[in-house]
Amino acid sequence: MAEYTFRNLILWEKAQELTLAVIQLVAPLPRSAAADVITRQIIRSSSSIAANVAEGHGRYTPGAHMNHLSIAKGSTCETDSWLDLLRRSNLISTDQEQPLHDMCMELIAMLTSKIRQLETLQQKPRRGDGARISDDRAEYSADPADEIRF
Repeated sequence: MAEYTFRNLILWEKAQELTLAVIQLVAPLPRSAAADVITRQIIRSSSSIAANVAEGHGRYTPGAHMNHLSIAKGSTCETDSWLDLLRRSNLISTDQEQPLHDMCMELIAMLTSKIRQLETLQQKPRRGDGARISDDRAEYSADPADEIRF
């Protein structure tokens, strides 16, 4: 059985794929002040998605995990906004933008789903004490044998 780490998460893998696709998209762009700024920003925002998924996975509580997933969701929206600006600036075509936009929409849906799962878990009362979030990591971490690993 493989070790259970953030690298086993479908969500993290898809976020990494988006970042690689963004890097490949912007590499051939012409050099200009505007293109350089957008390039830096979209690489920064897209790379933040997988980084926050990984960091959230490493946190001990559902609340901390959820916070990092929320940041990742915001970075995904930011990445999609930069894609739109690249297209509007005629630096990329609609055909180039669309697959990356679709990847962003899929990541947003996955992040939203996982955040909702953690919200539900966070609301579960702890045995004997309804006011605390569970300290038992096993209660909120995914089973590595699960088919769907967010």
